[in-house]
Amino acid sequence: MQVITRTLSALAVTATVLSAASAFAATPFNIATRAYRGQLEGIAGYQSLEQNFRSGNVSASDVIRAAGETPTPQLEREVSSFLNHLGNDD
Repeated sequence: MQVITRTLSALAVTATVLSAASAFAATPFNIATRAYRGQLEGIAGYQSLEQNFRSGNVSASDVIRAAGETPTPQLEREVSSFLNHLGNDD
């Protein structure tokens, strides 16, 4: 009985960890927001990111890679779209 209880307990912990990890799945909005807040290593946040992105010194691919993701054309378009709108008060 003790072995069954331990096994079930281990499975419950594993399921909890996996579900928590999926809650932080990278979405284009999440990637762009983390970049804007300066939460990605090697990517300056806020106004510096806006200036660097608009001048071409930082690309959507750079931001995606800094987030630990693999750039794809669709992901690049979506992150780029969010970065173009972040920081605008319009």
